Amino acid sequence: MSQVQDIFQREFPRLQQDDTIVQAVQQLREFNLTGSPVFNKDNELVGYLSEQDCLTAMLHASYFCSLHNTIAQVMSKKVVTVLASDSLVDSAVIFTSLHLHQLPVLENGSVVGVLNRGQVVRALEATLGECYGGERAA
Repeated sequence: MSQVQDIFQREFPRLQQDDTIVQAVQQLREFNLTGSPVFNKDNELVGYLSEQDCLTAMLHASYFCSLHNTIAQVMSKKVVTVLASDSLVDSAVIFTSLHLHQLPVLENGSVVGVLNRGQVVRALEATLGECYGGERAA
């Protein structure tokens, strides 16, 4: 069975908790991601910023002021991660049970990339197609 390390995205923005929401949205767009890990000055993982976090900030009553708030004010501080060596099935269980869209990927204790649900769906669909005589979803 395939592992996370076979499919995750290795390039991602290095968001800092003191970056503004505007800066974060620009960086997410550059990497074509809907979320990213957030680090402190010591390069330790301290949170995760998702599109949902950004939208919540944008819809806040003080919209224009809130965009200049820091990521630390809106990010999720409880971060769920996967290991590069984890199976895709294990990551799929995490995605579905916790209703997450993306997960930071760890290798040797460091964040090395981001895994998203779509990558797992495509990889599992390809694997299932091989198991069932090459049939794949259209």
